[in-house]
Amino acid sequence: MIPNIFGVIAEQWRALLGILLFIVLCQTLIGLALRRIFGAQLTSTEYLALGMSGWILPAALVSLLWFLFGSKPLTPFSLFLLISLFSISIFFLQRFKTNPEPDSRSTGIFLLLFFSVSVLLRLAFVSKAILPSYFDSAQHYLFIKNILGNTTGIIASLTTNYYHLGFHIIAAFMAAAFEAGIARTMLILGQMVLAVIPISIFFLIKYETRSNLAGIFAISLFAFGWYMPAHAMDWGKYPALMSVGLLPFVLSLAYLLSQNKNTLSPQKRWALSLILGAGVLVSGIMHSRSLVIIGIACLAWVISAWQKKLPQVQQILIFFLLIFAVVLEIIFVQRYDVLLLLLDPYIHKGVLVTALVLLLSIFAYRQYPQFTFACILAIGLLMGSLFIPVLGLIPGHDNLTLLDRPYVEMILFLPLALLGGLGLAGVEKSFQHYPKLATLVGLSACGLVLINASVTYDLYPSDCCVLAGHDDIAAIDWMNAQLPADVRIGISATELKVLASGVFEGYVGGDAGIWITPLIDRVTVPLRYDTNFNEQATLDYLCQQGISHLYVGELGQNFNDSQLSAQPAWYKALLSMPVVKVYEVVGCR
Repeated sequence: MIPNIFGVIAEQWRALLGILLFIVLCQTLIGLALRRIFGAQLTSTEYLALGMSGWILPAALVSLLWFLFGSKPLTPFSLFLLISLFSISIFFLQRFKTNPEPDSRSTGIFLLLFFSVSVLLRLAFVSKAILPSYFDSAQHYLFIKNILGNTTGIIASLTTNYYHLGFHIIAAFMAAAFEAGIARTMLILGQMVLAVIPISIFFLIKYETRSNLAGIFAISLFAFGWYMPAHAMDWGKYPALMSVGLLPFVLSLAYLLSQNKNTLSPQKRWALSLILGAGVLVSGIMHSRSLVIIGIACLAWVISAWQKKLPQVQQILIFFLLIFAVVLEIIFVQRYDVLLLLLDPYIHKGVLVTALVLLLSIFAYRQYPQFTFACILAIGLLMGSLFIPVLGLIPGHDNLTLLDRPYVEMILFLPLALLGGLGLAGVEKSFQHYPKLATLVGLSACGLVLINASVTYDLYPSDCCVLAGHDDIAAIDWMNAQLPADVRIGISATELKVLASGVFEGYVGGDAGIWITPLIDRVTVPLRYDTNFNEQATLDYLCQQGISHLYVGELGQNFNDSQLSAQPAWYKALLSMPVVKVYEVVGCR
């Protein structure tokens, strides 16, 4: 693993260093802005975690400005001006800040060390990836390419509903700023977001429980407790992941505002509300469904506050009714074939960690009943959102629900990690007269998570979702050099079904053919991967659609090459590699 990681650093140092520097500058800027508001009310490690969770906000605003002013390539001089602007802003905020409350130096060192190690570990994914995984990534690549090439207008970009605007603009800005290829920028940026996300959860746990150890345990759960959210990169869910990266920041600011609304001055409340509103807006630009997550979190908190005001007996009754409802939801979800994978990260490979969190939840509810109730209710609402239809909101998507299965699957780790952190803090409080025992339990819990990760966690791209191999890249390069620009190429496609209804949502790429249009600008036409090329009806359809060539990829669900080779009068092999083939449709002549 180590040689592969250092190979990435040696080859991609410019993009890696640039992205990390950009993250650090944005983290510092947002941290100092919040320090102007809260001063010594928060600790140094809390400001560090808040800055880490909010770096996407200034990054998005800078990228949006670049996009709105023409998406021009960044010259060294313009990049120097940008860094100078950041530096001047940081200097200004630094001069007028109030020193934060001192905190454990070892905790601050741990956070920085954890981030540094995470950066290195996440580069293992980049070392094995030829192109970003899954069919979604090809669409993200094409959209970023269009932004850089200025081939789509701003209005067209803003009306693109499915592939969300924010991630593509940030990635395009970084590719232009650091002179990196789009694919490499996507891969590195995605892994750096994964490296930062765990630190972002530290603030909520530390602020609520005042326990550094509980915050560290939540970080370990966030990073390596389950194979989500990292597996989202295998699905090419870059916009979703970036929106998830900003969610802890939005939730933290909302929590701070609710807890300090009577102690902050009107000016500071307005400033905090402005940053919070910007965070919500940017989160929605990253991925529109993140607004549903924010709404669920707010609803869960409001209901938990109401439940807390009830008499003790009623509180306990409602809590057990909630648990019963969530269990029923889990059983109900398992009845739908398309939703069977929803709990896979948390029940199969992650069952040990999930069981630990559930055990700790007992202590969480004893010491932090409102926060615990809100987390469990949020889990129930997340699963329930899979069955709530959204009709007529987005043209061309008539069968949508509030959330789809992949998004819920990748977000469930958030309330579970919060429950784990609260639970460990509850253990510390329950055994406060035996601090050494509480510390031992905390360290053991962290160790258990890391040991489980060493056995079950995979840092490399999953074979399930890799669609492009080395031969595919060679074949696509060959097509770019040999085929006319006006060809129409038939590519393998599979059905997309991720909604609870199981309704057909369209065709998506089945192999590396999905990369032909993004990489070499040839028109592609999706065909079912199990199309029978021995039938006359299939040939007639190809002729009607003007499909002049067919692509058989190296990986994924590709066409049956034996059928194509068995019909030389209809299909002529132009390129024949061990697995990858390019055929010309000659039967239409």
